[in-house]
Amino acid sequence: MSVIKNTIVMLFLLITAVCAQDAAMVNSKIVKVEFENDKIRILHAVYKPHDRLQMHSHPAKAEVQITNGTLRIFTPDGKWEDAPGKAGEFFWLEPTRHAVENTGDSIVELIEIEMKNVTAPSRPAGAPQHEGVEGKDQPVPVDQEPHHRWISENQYVRVLDVVLAPGESTLFHTHSHDNVAVRLSDSTVQDQPFGKEWRPASRLLPGDSRYMQGTQTPYTHRVRNVGSTPFHVIDIELLGN
Repeated sequence: MSVIKNTIVMLFLLITAVCAQDAAMVNSKIVKVEFENDKIRILHAVYKPHDRLQMHSHPAKAEVQITNGTLRIFTPDGKWEDAPGKAGEFFWLEPTRHAVENTGDSIVELIEIEMKNVTAPSRPAGAPQHEGVEGKDQPVPVDQEPHHRWISENQYVRVLDVVLAPGESTLFHTHSHDNVAVRLSDSTVQDQPFGKEWRPASRLLPGDSRYMQGTQTPYTHRVRNVGSTPFHVIDIELLGN
């Protein structure tokens, strides 16, 4: 019986230690899991003024800041540094263990995309070469669509910054990778799959995120802004995760 009891105690302690490293379990009021599969986990973090998320761990992750603000990052050795960010700014972070505190007086909001299958450090890559696609009637690859502005890439992700003014529309474009769209604006848009009618308009809010499958079954569509405010989204194409 003592062996069984000791095994149960050790298992409980192991589970407790693992949970203590998980950002969403350390403080679910600050960090919520928005989506998870065998490749990624999407976390939505909202730090109110003076909120602190105690020590926790992340695998390699992509991160998009939703609001302007600065977070103070504490490492296990007790050192800290302030990490300022602007709304729409993209970051790639290697695996880390840290605590995070909002030392300011305004909310700091982030979307974090944890990569479950990344096993090697990232290697920066250059922007894809653009072809002349203005006015094309046939679909183009998403990274060739003129409104999708390349901002960052490594062997795991390609990051595209998309802005549509009221009344603007993208060309038809094809997503050939799974992807995550992180919304940065309060806007109203319509989506039209290639060869079909426009879908009903949807209102999108800052901090919304959506995972779409494109690797096994590529999809082609276009988007138009039917509202009165700019539509702004960061599109993260998952290349090798």
